[in-house]
Amino acid sequence: MPEEAAPTAYAAAVDSTIVSTWSWRAVGPPVAVAVAALAAVVTVGLRDPHAAGNYPPCPSIALFGAYCPGCGSMRAVHELAHGDLAGVMSRNVLVPVGLLLLAWSWVAWIDRRLGCARVPTLRPPVPVLYGSIVVLVFFAVLRNLPVPPFSGLAP
Repeated sequence: MPEEAAPTAYAAAVDSTIVSTWSWRAVGPPVAVAVAALAAVVTVGLRDPHAAGNYPPCPSIALFGAYCPGCGSMRAVHELAHGDLAGVMSRNVLVPVGLLLLAWSWVAWIDRRLGCARVPTLRPPVPVLYGSIVVLVFFAVLRNLPVPPFSGLAP
């Protein structure tokens, strides 16, 4: 009868990692971020950002009188909390893309914390990052032009 070999240090480490990954210590930070994000969405959903005085004014508009690429995002989240997808797009067309990227990053984060690594982490190449900056700058310029169809990009 063959004798079973004692588990190696690597096998013991892998087993302890798998057991420890399902602890609150492993999933605590991603869950805390999700709870905070949900609380923020509920707050913005309950307090209308369209009403004057509910939130401080946008610093970009207050200082420069121009819309930044993020202007309208809070109103877009308010519309999203109420299920109005057309309203989301009319406030800021970049919000759905940003929310999808954030959701993907969160799922990849919790997947890594659980030790699975099935969801690839978003690590775009440097040219894609530079291209994203160019898109944001062009979006900021175009949404401040008072000429149709660009005036429709303003929140």
